[in-house]
Amino acid sequence: MAFWTSALSEPKRQHRFILRFPELITGDFAYAEYLAKSVTKPSYTVGTTEHKFLGNTYYYPAAVTWNEVTATIVNSVAPDGNELLYQALQQMGYLKPDIQEDVFLQNLPASTPNKQAALAALGQVQFEELSGEGGTLGIWKLQNAFITNVTFGDLDYAGEELLDITIQMRYDWATYEVGQATRALANIR
Repeated sequence: MAFWTSALSEPKRQHRFILRFPELITGDFAYAEYLAKSVTKPSYTVGTTEHKFLGNTYYYPAAVTWNEVTATIVNSVAPDGNELLYQALQQMGYLKPDIQEDVFLQNLPASTPNKQAALAALGQVQFEELSGEGGTLGIWKLQNAFITNVTFGDLDYAGEELLDITIQMRYDWATYEVGQATRALANIR
């Protein structure tokens, strides 16, 4: 039955989700789920390869590429979104130019961004799609996600909007798990 003819079924809604960055922490503050404004769901592209034979072209599926995900969060004072994401950059292995000299003078370890550190800076990024009652409809998990781009928003004397931070992430693949609320609805029918 379609969702418009059954009270037991309803469409998923854009505004019912929770975004989790479990390791996005600095000092006593951690990323708070209520700061999320939007997130693009994972998507993939299946490449193609072609074969030409006697004036015809035939196509075959090739490698799968998972596309970047973008999340927008509110930049709060506590936790300070700027600090959370700047610390994440350093945890990824970024070495600020003003302390590079210390690597040689004080025999500190040299580092550059690397995948292991980048994964540890965010942890298992996931977002839950929720029902109207707050149950979990499904969970998307980004496997091996790391930050590729952060935009800290724009300041404007004429604006009164909340200040946003946009985070782009690359990941190797995504998984989707059907949630308990979806299973419960399926059992009612």
